[in-house]
Amino acid sequence: MKGLSLEDLARFTNRTRARSTTAAMSRRSLLRGATAGGLAVAGAGALSACGVQGHVVPDGAKATGQAGKDHSATEKKVVWATWPAYIDIQDDKHPSVHPTLNAFTKQTGIQVDYLEIINDNNDFYTKVDPYLVKGIDTGYDVLVVSDYMVAKYRTYDYIQELDLANIPNHGNLLPSVLKDPVDPGRRFSVPWAYGFTTIAYNTKLVKTPITSIAEVFTRADLHGKVSLFSEMEDTVALALLALGHNPEQFTDKQFNEALEYVRRALSSGQVRNFTGNDYLSDFQNGNTAVTMAYSGDVAQLGVDYLVTLDLPKEGLLAWSDNCVIPNFARHKTNAEKMLNYYLEPDVAAQLSDYIDYVPSVQGAVAALQKLDPPTAASPLIVPTKQMQANAHGFMKLTIAQLDDYTSRFQQAIGQ
Repeated sequence: MKGLSLEDLARFTNRTRARSTTAAMSRRSLLRGATAGGLAVAGAGALSACGVQGHVVPDGAKATGQAGKDHSATEKKVVWATWPAYIDIQDDKHPSVHPTLNAFTKQTGIQVDYLEIINDNNDFYTKVDPYLVKGIDTGYDVLVVSDYMVAKYRTYDYIQELDLANIPNHGNLLPSVLKDPVDPGRRFSVPWAYGFTTIAYNTKLVKTPITSIAEVFTRADLHGKVSLFSEMEDTVALALLALGHNPEQFTDKQFNEALEYVRRALSSGQVRNFTGNDYLSDFQNGNTAVTMAYSGDVAQLGVDYLVTLDLPKEGLLAWSDNCVIPNFARHKTNAEKMLNYYLEPDVAAQLSDYIDYVPSVQGAVAALQKLDPPTAASPLIVPTKQMQANAHGFMKLTIAQLDDYTSRFQQAIGQ
């Protein structure tokens, strides 16, 4: 097992420098890093703060969402709420021009209001929750939410089951993608981006290669140079792996062990800080020598940084961000046609080529190899079988577990 070679990384980095990037503010950190402050608030607390109480679907009950009147036939539009810098752009001078969206509109006549208005999963949840709990259209036809939030929206029966008759390309999803623990069969969500969370280190500051997660928490020469994520799922999952536990299936006792492991690393000074959006700038400025990192972000780093891919030996973390259709959406059919479009292999390849995350569509890798061979050669974007085999998701949690675990994690790291 080895990391990505400096030569391979150099070739890939030279390719990415030739087009628009946002290295200073990572795409994935915008999605996940900002969420750390509010999960406990965004659960039952957020509902009570809004003056309403969400209906939790009982275990075993079927949740299919609630449809509103569909105006797709007479209103050829889709309103899409999403995150900044998470789609292809024409160039730096035209950041609001998205070639893939333009092609969709030309093909279907459906106009897309692409709104980059989500900067935090939980803040956005608190904005749409008062509408959804009262049975009112949010004004959005598609939302992009992180994997663990899909479970939350489903728990409250806030998102609609997809009509696969409008999404024939649903069959293009990789079998592994269809086995999603939060949404088995992908009947409520379509992945927008897949990626990994792993370890990156600065080879100018770290002379001895890092071969395991445990070293990050304990190695003396890394003391005070480590940055971990302020997102509970990411950092706790990393600690679980270091302790030999499975982040996809763990007990309360094992969670407590992982939390104490993180707390000791902080109190001893091993960990310098817990970061969100700013983790890349800290890392590139040399404030930290080792950091947790998202695969699409480190794909754009220079040759002074080594990314552990098949390493660390305990494995790495996998995640997805997903398109869902909220209840009472005004243009559900149009939204499903748009999702179908992005499941075409050529379109999926074009998207992956820009955002640098892992294609989830069969045939997309072959299309990417034709479109941009250097990108397709990067295991950060087209992972090896060993990487895929060693990748772990995070266990599906109940709302009570999510709030409890996150609250205790925030206390442990002083946030």
